[in-house]
Amino acid sequence: MFLGCASLLPPERRVYPNNPVLLPKDIDIHQWMETKLKQHPKRLGSRQMNQGEYKFTYFRKEFTSLGSYRACTGLIRSVNPEQIELYNLISMINHGNYTTNKRSKGGDLGPMNEKERTEILLPCIEEFLEPPGSKE
Repeated sequence: MFLGCASLLPPERRVYPNNPVLLPKDIDIHQWMETKLKQHPKRLGSRQMNQGEYKFTYFRKEFTSLGSYRACTGLIRSVNPEQIELYNLISMINHGNYTTNKRSKGGDLGPMNEKERTEILLPCIEEFLEPPGSKE
């Protein structure tokens, strides 16, 4: 019997494929993050890591059949005043209910393969990146 340890995809596969992301005109990374926090007050947590970098955790709108919300987390950094990039992205499955607690309650980290990257991680990032005014 073989027991192995699964691992995440390498860092170069855990970046947003459409990097760099263009910020709205006359908006810097700090104003953009403030806008995102107002857009998703209950489903987004973030903290500034340094001058041009933030860590974020975003809970999707979709409630899973397992009784939890899928989430994604990662880092966002300013590439230049008009662009950001998302990297070190991780999906979280079977985590708690953000309506009661934004901290995770255990679960699985991913993506561990390209299918999880395409079906779980990237839709979460795309939902997070939807512009304000999108249907909440």
